[in-house]
Amino acid sequence: MALLVKSICWLISLLPVRLAGAIGAGLGRTAYLLDARHRAIALKNLNRIYPERDLQWQRRVARESFAELGRTSLELPHVFLRSKDFLLSRIEVVGKAAFEATMHEGKGIILTACHHSNWELGGLCVSMLGYNSDVIYRPLRQASAETVLKDFRERFGASFQSRHEGLRWLPRALKKGHCIAVMVDQHLSNGMPVPFLGHLANTTTLPAVFAGKYRTPVFGVVLHRIGRTFRFRLEFLPIPLHGLTDRTELDEVGMMQVICDSFAPAIHARPELWLWIHRRWLFLDEQEAAGQARS
Repeated sequence: MALLVKSICWLISLLPVRLAGAIGAGLGRTAYLLDARHRAIALKNLNRIYPERDLQWQRRVARESFAELGRTSLELPHVFLRSKDFLLSRIEVVGKAAFEATMHEGKGIILTACHHSNWELGGLCVSMLGYNSDVIYRPLRQASAETVLKDFRERFGASFQSRHEGLRWLPRALKKGHCIAVMVDQHLSNGMPVPFLGHLANTTTLPAVFAGKYRTPVFGVVLHRIGRTFRFRLEFLPIPLHGLTDRTELDEVGMMQVICDSFAPAIHARPELWLWIHRRWLFLDEQEAAGQARS
């Protein structure tokens, strides 16, 4: 399996990256037509967040979200195999000065992100820019494929930490001044209900916990695709949490809402770049299903 994955990546990387992305987008639009289950999830999510938009608009955004996922998928061999210089030449960085100044304080940073645009490239950016980073992630179930993917993700010096193995390492990493990256837009069964795009969704509270306990600075990071090209704008967003860092459950939810709200402008500006096929609002789906069962 590992050899197969590497061989496929190598073959795709022989294509010009713009062509690979265009083929991937076409495959994504085909998947929108064929994959009824994920198409239904995307349309339900879009209707929840944009009920004022007509069905034609929702279908177009859902289709282009599939296209973006396909485009991103076929860009990955370039992301995982091309040189640091090549990748950085395709990325404009915004907000780097504030991020660097905070990193130089030596207290570490909690860096929050979401599944927007080519998030695997976004995950490489911090280590490509020369910062010590640890990324909390969910490993693949297939061991050999997971080994290959982890090697790709860590090739510029990042350390990927499985969310299944606990967090005892995290305070030590912060003391060393590391950047700790965590996705905040995934459904988490043991998370707390926090508004995401205005609707409750089970969400990790890890950034709020460490912001409260250790006064760790929190930044958001968004990778914006420029048009449909393999060119991007990486934006570091300081997220001020002053006045919300008392260690209470309510404040953790409040802090997480501030963090989640910081991603809303980017998603609303180009909703097709976000991963609508994920059941982000499963918490509400389950509540609605339970209410229908009782009635």
